[in-house]
Order: sequence, then structure tokens, then C-alpha cells
Amino acid sequence: MNARATAQTIGFNNEGGRIAIQAAEYHVHGDNIVNQAQEGGLEKLPYAAEAPFNAYNRQHDLECLPSTRTALLNDIYAWTDGLDERCVYWLNGLAGTGKSTIARTVARRHYERRSLGASFFFNRGGGDLGHARKFVTSIAVQLAYNVPVSRQHICDAIAERPDISKFTLRDQWQQLVLRPLSALNTLGNITALVLVIDALDECDDDDDIRIVIELLAEVQALSGPKVRVFLTSRPEVAIRHGFYDVPDTSHQCFVLHHIASSVVDADIELFLKHNLAITGREQRLPAGWPGSEIVAKMVQRANGLFIWAATAHRTDDKLLQAEWKG
Repeated sequence: MNARATAQTIGFNNEGGRIAIQAAEYHVHGDNIVNQAQEGGLEKLPYAAEAPFNAYNRQHDLECLPSTRTALLNDIYAWTDGLDERCVYWLNGLAGTGKSTIARTVARRHYERRSLGASFFFNRGGGDLGHARKFVTSIAVQLAYNVPVSRQHICDAIAERPDISKFTLRDQWQQLVLRPLSALNTLGNITALVLVIDALDECDDDDDIRIVIELLAEVQALSGPKVRVFLTSRPEVAIRHGFYDVPDTSHQCFVLHHIASSVVDADIELFLKHNLAITGREQRLPAGWPGSEIVAKMVQRANGLFIWAATAHRTDDKLLQAEWKG
């Protein structure tokens, strides 16, 4: 239910209790009442609109196909949903190994379960996505909308310090994220709130990278609902140094390019077969095109890199079509 009310003093019945609300304009979101004047403060926070995993500009970005990356995804979900005390899961891997695709898949899963707090996908040279200046404020805005019970607390934090976006990342994090989350007692049926941060190595300032890692690890100390941070990056020096500065008990690391090559090749084969089958249907090519031998050669040429497979199926299939049709 969404409603709007303006009065000197009104009563709002919430599970048998009554709440007195002083003169103001309020929005009612289910069981949550938010002061509209304070809610407007969210609009004043600097926000990177293209940062979320499901931003309009990302609608064609890939997610993991069913039956691929199964062991890894199961490990990640066991961590997000389980009792492990470590609050940060660092997935690191070389360029082209599929980190961002996995991050989008994790974000999608938790978004659909309403347990995604926020996501931020860095992108070197991508305007607001290439630096950390709007990182904390963007996380706060997403939290306010994705987690309605946090909205009033975040709005109160903005009203208390309207100039908060001009402060250090540490002070922004404390005011806009940690304090509001600390005020929550429960998230209902949600076992953990998940933040997904992709490609942190593409942030343009090494010092900011280290600060962001330190800030993310601080969610471990929250006494309220459990918060998980899924983070991906290349194994760059700044990232490694950032993790040196936080307790080992706060994070775990998974090295993507250490997965057995046979497992990766099998996933790449599934990916290629899926996409080549789509091309075959669209072009009305014979069933089974282009054949298992060609697919096997493409898997071998990919050499474990999903980015190669993703590029190759868009370019090589045109050559294969021409060759097949003569």
C-alpha cells in the first residue's frame, strides 16, 4: 500500500498500535512511514545512475547460463545464506575469466529474493563508474529503495548532515550506511543483506580502493541484520594491499583462474553451443550446426577465457555461416 497524508496530528494503525504523526506530509510504504520532506534528501545525494547491475545501460550484459559455474555459485550462495562469520567474499581472477558475469548472476539472484541491498559496477573510464566519489552515496540511495525499513534512517542521516556528500568516504559510510543499518532490528524473512561490488580494480585511485575495502569489511561489526559483501576484481596490488589492512577473519578469497581447466572448458562449451544454436535457428541452418568438431576447436582456442568465447561466437559464426552456405 502506498498512501499520502497531511494533517496536524493523525493516527496510523499498525498491527494494533497507534502512532501520532505531527504536521508534515508523509508517504506510507506498507508498514513504513517516511517523512516526504526528509525523503527528498535522497534526491540531493550524488548518484551514479549506471552503477547498479540492472541499470538500463546493462540490460544486454550476460549472466551465467543455467548449468554453468554451478559449483562456484553454490559456494557463494552457501556463504551468503549461511552462518560463516566472514562478511566479504573476494572473487579475484584475470581479465576475461567471467568475473562480471558471475557478479551480475549473484546480484540478480538476490535482487529477485529482495535481499540485494545495493550493487556498484566499476568501469575504468566510465565517468562516475571510474572513481569512488559517488560510491557511498550511490550505495545509500539504493539501500533506501531496496530495503524500505532502512529508508527513514537514511533520510534522517541526510537531514542531520545535508552536506554529507562533501565529507570523506569514511564519514559518508558511517553516516549513510553503518548507522542506518545499525538501527535495524530485523529484515523480516531475509537472512542476509547482500552488497555486490564488481571490478573494484577499475577505480582510478589506489588509495580510494584500499579505503573502500576497509569500509566494506566494517559491516562485520554490525549488531543488527547480517550484511554480506560480494566483491570482484583482478588481483591487482592495490586490492591485495587493501585486504592486508583488514582482519583475515573478515573475508575469504576465491581465485577464479585456479578452477580446473576441464570445468571451465565444459562451461565454455555449453556457452558456445547455446549461442551457436540460437544463431542456427535464426539463420535456418541445419540441426547440429556447426558441428561438435568446430565447437571443440573454439573451446580450445578460448583457452579458459569467457570473454574470448563471447566475442568469438559473434564474429566467427558469421564466417561459419558463409562457409556453410557456400
